[in-house]
Amino acid sequence: MRTESAIHIRLKEQLNQLMEQEKPIILYFSSRDCNVCHAVFPKLMNLIDPESIDIAIININEHVEIAGQLLVFTVPTILIFCEGKEILRESRFIDFQKVERILNFLSEM
Repeated sequence: MRTESAIHIRLKEQLNQLMEQEKPIILYFSSRDCNVCHAVFPKLMNLIDPESIDIAIININEHVEIAGQLLVFTVPTILIFCEGKEILRESRFIDFQKVERILNFLSEM
């Protein structure tokens, strides 16, 4: 999984700081042993411009509390936040066209 430009969430406080920024953020919930997660992530990375949107990877096995607070019960799950508000949630079977439309809209803001 290519993750150079992604932020790996290690602490809840780190996530809170990212959520407070005005810049849009993608939260990508995955698991080490999820083959679908490993297939979805590169497709997602191809859609984003790292200059205009941050992407944070959250391992649900290590951060059960964060996943629970955001009501994430399956992986992969993609949450897109803008100005602290959730604007898209895609789980399991990701609709990449919908994700791309939202990302295009955010990049024009």
